[in-house]
Amino acid sequence: MPNEFKYLPKGFDYCKDISWDDVIKKISREYEVGTNKALLDQRYAPTFVLMNGYFPGTIQQIYDEVKDREGINEMHIYTSLGKGSPTFGKHNDTTDVLIVQSVGKMIYEVEDKKYDLYPGDGMYIPAGVYHAPFVLEPRITLSFAWSK
Repeated sequence: MPNEFKYLPKGFDYCKDISWDDVIKKISREYEVGTNKALLDQRYAPTFVLMNGYFPGTIQQIYDEVKDREGINEMHIYTSLGKGSPTFGKHNDTTDVLIVQSVGKMIYEVEDKKYDLYPGDGMYIPAGVYHAPFVLEPRITLSFAWSK
């Protein structure tokens, strides 16, 4: 578990390229079971916040590997369909998180410094640290946590 912010370019190459088919299956399941959440702004394509424990195919493989390597036990997926898709904006989390970029490019601003995240890049963000994601293209971003 991290105790300070760390930017880890190429630190998670094994997390690249989750299949879009698996993400679509997960979105469908979220709607079927009522755990669906979408961030909407009529000017841009939506962002889907995927939080249930259904991990089809490539998603399960990556979850298992990160769990074994990092000791995480929770994963959320944020998938956006286009540039400018909405996010939670500048915020902080109540738990430490590990952000890993799987597909597409993002920018994360952490403590007023900007970081480009490409597939396979990651960052540890301790609880309480403010950060803001910016969507540049269709993307799949993984957010892992260590629940207590």
